[in-house]
Amino acid sequence: MEFQETIRSYRPCTQYQTRPVPDDKLRSVLAAARLAPSQGNLQPWRFVVVMDDDRKRRLAQACPRGKPVAEAPVVVVAFSVEEDIPVTVGGYISAYPLDVAVAVHQLRLAAIAEGLCTSWIVDFHEEKVREALGVPEGIHPIAVIPLGYSAADGQHGSNGSNGDGRKSINEIIAYNEYPW
Repeated sequence: MEFQETIRSYRPCTQYQTRPVPDDKLRSVLAAARLAPSQGNLQPWRFVVVMDDDRKRRLAQACPRGKPVAEAPVVVVAFSVEEDIPVTVGGYISAYPLDVAVAVHQLRLAAIAEGLCTSWIVDFHEEKVREALGVPEGIHPIAVIPLGYSAADGQHGSNGSNGDGRKSINEIIAYNEYPW
């Protein structure tokens, strides 16, 4: 799949088939996340791949809209590691959530290129996620990512790229100065 087509093809997936994700596709998706750029190449991320039904159910309970988490054959939880990145953005915010977000985005695009669907869930209870996976202090969940095949015949929802709510390029891009 061409890169631009991959970007345009993304739709958050809310219903998954029970069909397992082949190991080679899962490895490819995880490899894309591993190769993401980060500040100083510090790679402040860790990923836990969850296929155990009991743990997926516990993760689903940590998410207010957790049904896709329980149903997907694979759930990847992305974590940031505080000690791995002392860098701040503009001197006021830690860079580690941004670095992890880049890795999650690459994982998501790789999933699409592999014919899989996914979503990026950030509405969760941190302590419940930590408890479900035995996560120590200083490690923070950034995203819960169900992964699998869409149960909606390739219809993953809408990314808004066809005139249904996305801002025009002129509304979000400026040159040389901030005019808004």
